[in-house]
Amino acid sequence: MGYRCVFGILLLFTAAGCETIDQRIDPDAPDPVGGANLRSQDIKAMADEMARDINQYGVLNSTDPDHRTTFYISSLRNDSADPIDKEIILTKLRTNLFQAFQGRVAILDRSQQGLEAIKAERDAKRDGAVTANPSKQGNVKGSDYVLKGTIKDRTLQSRNLKTAYYLVTFELTDLETGELVWTNDYEAKFATEKSVIAR
Repeated sequence: MGYRCVFGILLLFTAAGCETIDQRIDPDAPDPVGGANLRSQDIKAMADEMARDINQYGVLNSTDPDHRTTFYISSLRNDSADPIDKEIILTKLRTNLFQAFQGRVAILDRSQQGLEAIKAERDAKRDGAVTANPSKQGNVKGSDYVLKGTIKDRTLQSRNLKTAYYLVTFELTDLETGELVWTNDYEAKFATEKSVIAR
């Protein structure tokens, strides 16, 4: 039996012995990968907690029946060493806030993409290139409040043990007075240990 035949048989047995195991995991379940980083259950818990707290605090409730309070989410500054996609947190938070307020509060899209789309559509309507709904014409809504946040961390390393503490803070600011009308923190701490032999 030639070298190529032996190699082919070994490759066949190796391929047959290698099996990929894929499974769906509950986003709220502990992450089996581990590590000292923010995880999916943290993102979900953070968005749930912040949306519920803002709603219950009542600062966005309008006393004027003819005016819905308006606000937008501006940014989430990541000062931590974790290269997390900030948009995944902001998107989840915005969705939870939208569902919590059920139309009682107007959430504005102030992203660059959103503003560009608004401008392009308004220009097309004004030029007659596309049809316009007369009842929907008006100025772009101004905002009463802005919601912003920061992610900070504190990590410690001692030989093969590492700990990481995360502090995610959200703040709601009155855009007329500059007053901080609401704030809350989300905290998480992780410890991870790697075998010195496995490194």
